[in-house]
Amino acid sequence: MATHYEVLGVPETASADEIKRRYRELARRWHPDVARTPDAAERFKTINEAYRVLSNPTSRAQYDAELKLQAARRAETRRSATDPTASRTTERPRARPSATGRPRDAAGARRPDSAETSTLISRLLRDAELAMQRLRLYEAERLCRAVLQLDRRNATAHEILGDICSIRGRTDAALSHYTIAVQLDPRNTRLKIKFERTAAAQSRFAQGASSHIRRAAAPAAQAMALMFGLGAIFVLIFIVAELSPGSGQASWVPWDWTPGVFLGLPTAGAIAGWACSYAGLLRPARGELLVTTSSRSGRSVVPMGVILVILSLACFWLAAVLYAALAATQEALSRSILIAFALSASLVGIFACMAPHAWGPILGFGGNMVFPAMVAGWALADRTHE
Repeated sequence: MATHYEVLGVPETASADEIKRRYRELARRWHPDVARTPDAAERFKTINEAYRVLSNPTSRAQYDAELKLQAARRAETRRSATDPTASRTTERPRARPSATGRPRDAAGARRPDSAETSTLISRLLRDAELAMQRLRLYEAERLCRAVLQLDRRNATAHEILGDICSIRGRTDAALSHYTIAVQLDPRNTRLKIKFERTAAAQSRFAQGASSHIRRAAAPAAQAMALMFGLGAIFVLIFIVAELSPGSGQASWVPWDWTPGVFLGLPTAGAIAGWACSYAGLLRPARGELLVTTSSRSGRSVVPMGVILVILSLACFWLAAVLYAALAATQEALSRSILIAFALSASLVGIFACMAPHAWGPILGFGGNMVFPAMVAGWALADRTHE
């Protein structure tokens, strides 16, 4: 049976525009009112169904995952059919039981059994889950790949790989792994929740098609959001400069700062987060900050975004260094989170320059107020988009 890609005559790597263009060509050719052949109506129906699936990013990702699973099954079937060891099993002498009751081959060596393989897989998965809890993504990925070499149909390995892809911002790959995992373990409610959340995030980002179109169609709204944010922050900075005493003893305790500094820092952060998110400079906060991973025991790993916000309340610079180290070593860099840290650091630096009497305390602790407020503004803008 032909795949949807074969029906439309496009490669699996075809872009959305290529699929749409090809669909229009085929629709004009095989429309029942144009093509007078007996099978025109059936072919037109098949073409419409193929386009319906491939034109939607979520259904296309699920369909691609199904194709991969089918290909893996066919490869496994061919391998078992052509395996020379499988065809010679009937020619081997009957295995003699050992003293422990385990079967031995003709040479007397103990053959590996399914129990040993299952034990090894369980140990690898346990180590992968521990690596995920410690945010060692490369190690967890390596362990899951090892599991799939032993058992291509292991749902937990695909689930963990989906978690890794989610953390790295690779929504398409995450959705593919979750789709395979759900097909292998259809009763797992945790997997279904992850699949639905990722599909929803992919759908929202796919509105990148609609989002980019919307923004291209309304550049004035995007520019207005940025101008409003910059203007409001400029006014705040001006107020802080006017209220700054210019001299005096600097306090390292935030509530001893001037009202302009104490209120201006978080307000500027919230405005910057809202403006950047609304203008499309930041991807949805839920997908960037609230990625979670779960173990088979049901314990969830605290999302990285929550860790960063809580840590930034204590020390903004430590949170920034931690994220930079994680991003550099585990290939988990998020452009949106990086922008949020850079904007927060810039605002802290500007406020420190505008309040020279307390530049040291502001540089040291200002980010503790700016970054969490920026995340709040970021999330608020996402809510207005929904």
